[in-house]
Amino acid sequence: MNLKLSYRDKVIFIVVMVILVIVAGFFLFIKPKFEKVNLAKDTLASKQQEKIDIDTKIGTLPDIIDSMKATAEEIGEKQKIFLDEGHPYVNETYIREVLSSLNLDIKSMNTNYTTASPISRYTIKKQNYLAYDNKMNADLYNELPQEVYDLYNGVAAPVYPNTIIGVTTMTVEVDIGNNTRKIYDIMDRLADDEKTIILNSLSTEKEPENTDDTSASLNLTLYSIFPLNVEEVLKETDEVKPIEPAVEETAEPAA
Repeated sequence: MNLKLSYRDKVIFIVVMVILVIVAGFFLFIKPKFEKVNLAKDTLASKQQEKIDIDTKIGTLPDIIDSMKATAEEIGEKQKIFLDEGHPYVNETYIREVLSSLNLDIKSMNTNYTTASPISRYTIKKQNYLAYDNKMNADLYNELPQEVYDLYNGVAAPVYPNTIIGVTTMTVEVDIGNNTRKIYDIMDRLADDEKTIILNSLSTEKEPENTDDTSASLNLTLYSIFPLNVEEVLKETDEVKPIEPAVEETAEPAA
């Protein structure tokens, strides 16, 4: 059978084949490329948003540094009232220096090792009962601070964590001779000291060998902390130290 195509049929056939090739090329090559381009656009938009977030965080870095420095300075001021954590002889040396100006003969010092102990934060709840009803009635748009609603609704105040500090007990025996006025000098000197030295008790006793001499026994409690190195925190440096990975210990082969 001899099938002859007319010129019109040949043109239609060629056009159809060209269309099929174009459609096949679109699905095989062009469409995947479009999908990759769209995926790349989405990835680029995501990375650009990440960059914006990072730039925003970097922009807040100076404020964070200033806040850390302010906090460090505040801690530096508050920690001045505590003794520095150390060996008992450090505390004994400090007490000797405190009492040295009173011309006392220190006969003995008995110091216990420092032990850790919690101190609860001293807080005062804000109360303003008389104004609560008026505040609530006038608060049409719920614009009051959250703490006002919490107090009004009787919500318990947050429990702050305890601070762990070092507590050292010490018994000091001094010779005051026949001048009982030195007892008050001792109390005044310890009261004037800026460190956290608590005089729990002070008792006196006549020396059996010499009735003119009197010894005084002081029971003290000293509070100490490991101080923050504020100068190190406030030190500004452009040096960036890379984080070095920990060295893994290799097991020695069995003999």
